[in-house]
Amino acid sequence: MENNSKSFSLDGLLRQNVVLMSGLVTAPIIVACTTMMRALVLVISFFMISYLSILICRIIPRKIAYTFRILFYAVVAAALYIPTILLLQRLFPNETASVMLYIELMVVNLLLLAKTESRFYLISYGKMAAEALVYIVGYALAAFAVGFVREILAYGTLFGFKLFGAILPAAHSPFFGFVLVGLLAAGCRAVVSGSRKES
Repeated sequence: MENNSKSFSLDGLLRQNVVLMSGLVTAPIIVACTTMMRALVLVISFFMISYLSILICRIIPRKIAYTFRILFYAVVAAALYIPTILLLQRLFPNETASVMLYIELMVVNLLLLAKTESRFYLISYGKMAAEALVYIVGYALAAFAVGFVREILAYGTLFGFKLFGAILPAAHSPFFGFVLVGLLAAGCRAVVSGSRKES
């Protein structure tokens, strides 16, 4: 799909996936996304902090100096972190405690800055809201794919329910996460390249 200011873009799913293609928020996925429950916590926090920040920050007039816009982005994301963490601690206390550092890092993630400045200011508010949601869904796809593979291999469970014995206990390690994300990124690039050739 052509990526211009007039057309709605689904690029955030694969072509510009923030984890597998852009590499903007890979650390939480590589290190902390070892189970589906952890993936769910990361996705919820990413949605509540990043997506809601984008909706709010898009209102800032672009004529305001870039430095002040960046400061405002950080303040809004930090403010949204508080209700996000309170909600997650109530719903998923153990998983939230285990990935707390990576939820905190989402306050300064580059999706908010990169996409708001380069793309979201150039399209209507409604289209921006829909496209930003596509990027969140792209993040969720990557997070759940990594969490699924690692939980199955490392623990033999799915959402904590025992299925069978562990196949590869080392799958919970950051090194395995790095390799897995790399393989998924290669697969994503292959799919995107194939679709470009067909079109």
